[in-house]
Amino acid sequence: MTIAEFLRASDRIDTADQRTFNGFSGLHGGLAVAKLVHQMRAVVPATAELVAVTARFIRPLVWPIVVDADVVKQGATITIASATASTATLSAGTSVEATATYGNGTASDAPTFAPEMPTDIVGRHDAPPLDFPSEFVPIFERMEIRPATDELPYSGSARPVLCGWVRLRDDVPVNDERIPILIDSLAPSYTAILSELKAVPTVEMSIQLAAGAADAAFDWALVRAETTSADSRGFVQETIDMWTEAGRHLASCTQLRIVR
Repeated sequence: MTIAEFLRASDRIDTADQRTFNGFSGLHGGLAVAKLVHQMRAVVPATAELVAVTARFIRPLVWPIVVDADVVKQGATITIASATASTATLSAGTSVEATATYGNGTASDAPTFAPEMPTDIVGRHDAPPLDFPSEFVPIFERMEIRPATDELPYSGSARPVLCGWVRLRDDVPVNDERIPILIDSLAPSYTAILSELKAVPTVEMSIQLAAGAADAAFDWALVRAETTSADSRGFVQETIDMWTEAGRHLASCTQLRIVR
């Protein structure tokens, strides 16, 4: 099963390829969000533009998977939808829940600005492929990642920053679904300062798409992630931005993670 086939599947979803869809534990977070975005797209107006999606990861999502979506509010300016995913064979309840905001596409005359693409990076053609064990994050088999800075996961770096060129080996033509996967494609930036393998799974994720991102043409993207805080309880806050190779900003993301 390809990623695109997984996203289009309905009702009860199961596959023999489930391992290569997984992240640290259970279904990869960005892929889970993309699946719920696909599900919500079916219930909102066809002309609605995805502005933002926020997901909470309540428990690991394992196969077989069932998903559901509904409209929460449909107004003149915005439409809000919600979706859930759960493991079909468990009675524990929802595993992932998401809420998405869609705009009606009306242009604004307010000033605009966006994060600028970093310049102190290695170009995509000069960046070597990331050598990271897929046994730890199996979905890496479906991605190509090339580090754009010296920081690497679990390298004991001085900064909790990761930056890399990323693309999917699977063809996912819908940007609303491809962007959530790619913006969550790097290892947690907190792992850059670690020297031993520890899982740092996502608790909450919020993605904001740039205007027109759904229509942007790109294959490779640059993703930069930085942990901005880490507390004594093991919770870390991460910010992520994503650009096309030409420097067009595609999306921003914040994640609340926990160190296991």
